Amino acid sequence: MRFVRDVHDGTIGEPEYARYLEFEAGFVDTAARLHGLAVWQAPHWRAVTRNAGALHGLTTEQTEYFAAARAAWPLAAEVSDAARRAASVLSDYAVAAAEDGGYPAVTTVLFAAETLYLTWCTRAHRDGTPPAGPIADWVALHTRDPFVSGVDALGAAVDELPADVPDDRLAAWFTGMLDAEISFHDAVYL
Repeated sequence: MRFVRDVHDGTIGEPEYARYLEFEAGFVDTAARLHGLAVWQAPHWRAVTRNAGALHGLTTEQTEYFAAARAAWPLAAEVSDAARRAASVLSDYAVAAAEDGGYPAVTTVLFAAETLYLTWCTRAHRDGTPPAGPIADWVALHTRDPFVSGVDALGAAVDELPADVPDDRLAAWFTGMLDAEISFHDAVYL
């Protein structure tokens, strides 16, 4: 994704990151609600506590990040209707999957999204030159706990899904979420 390359290389523009802050804060809201649904539908107490922990991280550390980053960012987001529509694909897809497949779908789409972030942020943090300040802070947040242990917990949750959820359905939710992530991140350039 161009966004990932631009953050990694330190070439992301101020207007594009302003739009990203707008879009990503909206998706964090969706992810929090999805984890809430997963708490409700969790098959056992360990799954309840895993999703509650993720929900806590989204409503504290990540929410605080967006408040601080938006306040510190040198310009406000100017968002076209086309960009807003393109970015909404991510939340729309995740919610539709949740409505279709409940807990297994929520677990799978969130695992796809968080694995993507863990991968690209780890590479950017290790090998890249993300701009100092809010961008580097965002990248770093996705390379340490509680985020990393949350991704591990989602992976364990996917592995625990019942055998009656077909692998092709899991694969479709996973790849569908990755496709939506690409559209979402491309929207910052519209």
